[in-house]
Amino acid sequence: MAEDNKREACPGRVTGLAVGALLVLVTTTVPYLTLINSLFFAGIFISGAFAAYYYIIACQVRLTVSEAFVYSSLAGIAGTVLSVLVSYALLTGFGYRPGIEGLTLLVEWTRNLSPEQDELVRQLETVLQAPVRMTFAELLVGMAVTVFLYAPVSGLGGMFTVWRLKRQATRADAS
Repeated sequence: MAEDNKREACPGRVTGLAVGALLVLVTTTVPYLTLINSLFFAGIFISGAFAAYYYIIACQVRLTVSEAFVYSSLAGIAGTVLSVLVSYALLTGFGYRPGIEGLTLLVEWTRNLSPEQDELVRQLETVLQAPVRMTFAELLVGMAVTVFLYAPVSGLGGMFTVWRLKRQATRADAS
């Protein structure tokens, strides 16, 4: 009972969600930081891990693995909504597509490593130069798909944090 009151009264709960959501936003929209997510969504995983860690440490609460998954998934959902809305604003307002740097690097690597792949390079350059428009319906579908990808990965990050903290506590008790 006291643990539940401690959880609800702690402002670190909302701060942890906000920090996790901002980390998702940063790793999905900032140029070249988006490349972090090419490693099995590492930026999304780290955002969930950090959100759970912040909440646990700031509020001094114990979370089960499933509670950490749900909490970090909420951070992933909030971050996804922010990320998609910011990406939409960048695309419509400035013509910038977050994450395009990865494709640009792929074109350059293909050109340098396989000069005989001229047709592939031309096709990739066509994709790079193609104008991109997005309707409101496409925005909503993109948001739904992205939530289904990012939320569980962020939740896994929270599970990892709880596992790691419990492992550290067990080692400290054994010493």
